[in-house]
Amino acid sequence: MGRTARRAAGSQSFTDLIRHPSRLVEQLVGDARQRAEADLVAWNAGEAREVSAFVRDGRRFRQGSLILDPAATSPVVWRPFRVLGGGSGGGVALVAPFHVHGTGPVTGPGSGAVARGMFRLVSLQAADRDWELAVPAADVTLVRAALRAGDAG
Repeated sequence: MGRTARRAAGSQSFTDLIRHPSRLVEQLVGDARQRAEADLVAWNAGEAREVSAFVRDGRRFRQGSLILDPAATSPVVWRPFRVLGGGSGGGVALVAPFHVHGTGPVTGPGSGAVARGMFRLVSLQAADRDWELAVPAADVTLVRAALRAGDAG
């Protein structure tokens, strides 16, 4: 998790969108497909990516990001959002093997905190616990690829 991870196609920040207005249009019309495909190619070549993610924690969703780094000891790490940066600590590694139960709409307790039209819910079982992750629809393929690779590693 020491390398810098580039933000994935569906995970652009406000400043990213201001610097690259075409990405704002991609986000609004849901057409980040080419950049999402490029992210998958880059990740397969060993580059790290950061994906916006909400994790269901009881009856609410906690905002954060998934760090997907194929070269790291823990290739899938969830890092909670910290208002003032909060340093690099606090990441929670998802422990392989993974069994993805499915991907679908974001529903259930706490779902009002997530932009349901732009995010999809990925439900999975890791070695140590169950996870429900709301990730941008454009980044679902990348997240699933990282989870499959985590199984192989």
